Amino acid sequence: MRGVKGSKRLTEEEVKFLREVERSGRHLKGGSFVLSESGKIYHGMPFETGVLTIHGEENAVGNMLTAEGLNAKFKIILIVGAEDEIVTPCGRCRELIRKYGKRGCSVLCATKDLRKVVKFGIEDLLPYPCNEKYLG
Repeated sequence: MRGVKGSKRLTEEEVKFLREVERSGRHLKGGSFVLSESGKIYHGMPFETGVLTIHGEENAVGNMLTAEGLNAKFKIILIVGAEDEIVTPCGRCRELIRKYGKRGCSVLCATKDLRKVVKFGIEDLLPYPCNEKYLG
Protein backbone atom coordinates (compact mmCIF):
# COMPACT_ATOMS: atom_id res chain seq x y z
CA MET A 1 0.00 0.00 0.00
CA ARG A 2 1.73 3.11 -1.16
CA GLY A 3 -0.85 5.83 -0.82
CA VAL A 4 -4.21 7.31 -1.49
CA LYS A 5 -5.00 9.53 -4.43
CA GLY A 6 -7.50 12.33 -4.17
CA SER A 7 -8.50 14.47 -1.25
CA LYS A 8 -9.82 11.77 1.10
CA ARG A 9 -7.43 10.25 3.60
CA LEU A 10 -7.78 6.72 4.85
CA THR A 11 -8.98 6.19 8.40
CA GLU A 12 -7.13 3.89 10.77
CA GLU A 13 -9.85 1.26 10.31
CA GLU A 14 -9.51 1.43 6.50
CA VAL A 15 -5.72 1.01 6.69
CA LYS A 16 -6.13 -1.98 9.03
CA PHE A 17 -8.69 -3.50 6.63
CA LEU A 18 -6.37 -3.04 3.62
CA ARG A 19 -3.45 -4.60 5.52
CA GLU A 20 -5.59 -7.58 6.48
CA VAL A 21 -6.62 -8.11 2.84
CA GLU A 22 -3.00 -7.66 1.73
CA ARG A 23 -1.76 -10.18 4.31
CA SER A 24 -4.25 -12.77 3.04
CA GLY A 25 -2.92 -12.47 -0.51
CA ARG A 26 -6.47 -12.86 -1.87
CA HIS A 27 -6.35 -9.39 -3.48
CA LEU A 28 -4.02 -10.81 -6.13
CA LYS A 29 -6.97 -12.86 -7.43
CA GLY A 30 -9.02 -9.68 -7.86
CA GLY A 31 -12.66 -9.22 -6.98
CA SER A 32 -14.12 -7.26 -4.09
CA PHE A 33 -13.96 -7.35 -0.32
CA VAL A 34 -16.34 -6.02 2.31
CA LEU A 35 -15.77 -5.39 6.01
CA SER A 36 -19.06 -6.08 7.76
CA GLU A 37 -20.24 -4.20 10.82
CA SER A 38 -19.46 -7.36 12.82
CA GLY A 39 -15.80 -7.03 11.76
CA LYS A 40 -15.64 -9.96 9.33
CA ILE A 41 -14.12 -9.69 5.86
CA TYR A 42 -15.92 -11.29 2.91
CA HIS A 43 -14.41 -11.81 -0.55
CA GLY A 44 -16.33 -12.07 -3.81
CA MET A 45 -15.08 -12.92 -7.27
CA PRO A 46 -16.78 -11.90 -10.52
CA PHE A 47 -17.90 -14.71 -12.80
CA GLU A 48 -20.00 -15.34 -15.87
CA THR A 49 -22.67 -17.98 -16.34
CA GLY A 50 -23.03 -17.59 -20.09
CA VAL A 51 -26.34 -15.79 -19.52
CA LEU A 52 -25.32 -13.14 -17.01
CA THR A 53 -22.32 -11.70 -15.21
CA ILE A 54 -22.08 -11.59 -11.42
CA HIS A 55 -19.79 -8.80 -10.26
CA GLY A 56 -17.30 -9.14 -7.42
CA GLU A 57 -19.19 -6.55 -5.37
CA GLU A 58 -22.42 -8.53 -5.66
CA ASN A 59 -20.68 -11.76 -4.71
CA ALA A 60 -18.89 -10.24 -1.69
CA VAL A 61 -22.11 -8.68 -0.39
CA GLY A 62 -23.96 -11.94 -1.06
CA ASN A 63 -21.37 -13.86 0.97
CA MET A 64 -21.85 -11.39 3.84
CA LEU A 65 -25.64 -11.67 3.69
CA THR A 66 -25.46 -15.48 3.58
CA ALA A 67 -23.24 -15.58 6.67
CA GLU A 68 -24.78 -12.76 8.72
CA GLY A 69 -28.37 -12.45 7.53
CA LEU A 70 -30.33 -10.13 5.26
CA ASN A 71 -30.06 -7.17 7.65
CA ALA A 72 -26.24 -7.18 7.66
CA LYS A 73 -24.43 -4.02 6.57
CA PHE A 74 -20.81 -3.33 5.70
CA LYS A 75 -18.58 -0.41 6.64
CA ILE A 76 -16.00 -0.60 3.85
CA ILE A 77 -15.91 -2.12 0.39
CA LEU A 78 -12.69 -2.63 -1.57
CA ILE A 79 -12.83 -3.11 -5.34
CA VAL A 80 -9.61 -4.51 -6.79
CA GLY A 81 -8.86 -3.49 -10.35
CA ALA A 82 -6.15 -4.35 -12.84
CA GLU A 83 -2.37 -4.30 -12.50
CA ASP A 84 -2.06 -0.60 -13.26
CA GLU A 85 -5.55 0.88 -12.99
CA ILE A 86 -8.39 1.12 -10.55
CA VAL A 87 -11.95 0.09 -11.35
CA THR A 88 -14.99 1.90 -9.98
CA PRO A 89 -18.30 0.11 -9.43
CA CYS A 90 -20.91 0.06 -12.20
CA GLY A 91 -24.35 1.59 -11.68
CA ARG A 92 -25.92 -1.69 -10.56
CA CYS A 93 -23.18 -2.22 -7.98
CA ARG A 94 -23.43 1.39 -6.80
CA GLU A 95 -27.10 0.77 -5.98
CA LEU A 96 -26.08 -2.43 -4.16
CA ILE A 97 -23.44 -0.56 -2.16
CA ARG A 98 -25.94 2.15 -1.28
CA LYS A 99 -28.43 -0.47 -0.05
CA TYR A 100 -26.12 -2.77 1.95
CA GLY A 101 -23.40 -0.34 3.01
CA LYS A 102 -23.98 1.48 6.26
CA ARG A 103 -24.60 5.21 5.96
CA GLY A 104 -21.29 6.90 5.13
CA CYS A 105 -19.56 3.67 4.08
CA SER A 106 -16.21 3.93 2.31
CA VAL A 107 -15.66 2.72 -1.23
CA LEU A 108 -11.99 1.94 -1.85
CA CYS A 109 -10.92 1.33 -5.43
CA ALA A 110 -7.41 -0.08 -5.85
CA THR A 111 -4.93 -1.55 -8.28
CA LYS A 112 -4.32 -5.28 -7.95
CA ASP A 113 -1.17 -4.79 -5.83
CA LEU A 114 -2.98 -2.24 -3.59
CA ARG A 115 -0.28 0.35 -4.29
CA LYS A 116 -2.79 2.86 -5.59
CA VAL A 117 -6.01 3.34 -3.61
CA VAL A 118 -8.69 5.91 -4.35
CA LYS A 119 -11.31 6.52 -1.67
CA PHE A 120 -14.88 7.56 -2.38
CA GLY A 121 -18.02 7.94 -0.33
CA ILE A 122 -21.00 6.21 -1.90
CA GLU A 123 -22.69 9.63 -2.00
CA ASP A 124 -19.89 10.77 -4.36
CA LEU A 125 -20.47 7.84 -6.71
CA LEU A 126 -24.26 7.76 -6.49
CA PRO A 127 -25.65 11.14 -5.39
CA TYR A 128 -29.21 10.33 -6.54
CA PRO A 129 -30.05 6.68 -5.83
CA CYS A 130 -33.11 4.85 -7.10
CA ASN A 131 -36.10 5.34 -4.81
CA GLU A 132 -37.40 1.82 -4.21
CA LYS A 133 -40.85 3.01 -3.16
CA TYR A 134 -41.55 3.89 -6.82
CA LEU A 135 -40.64 0.42 -8.11
CA GLY A 136 -43.56 -1.87 -8.90
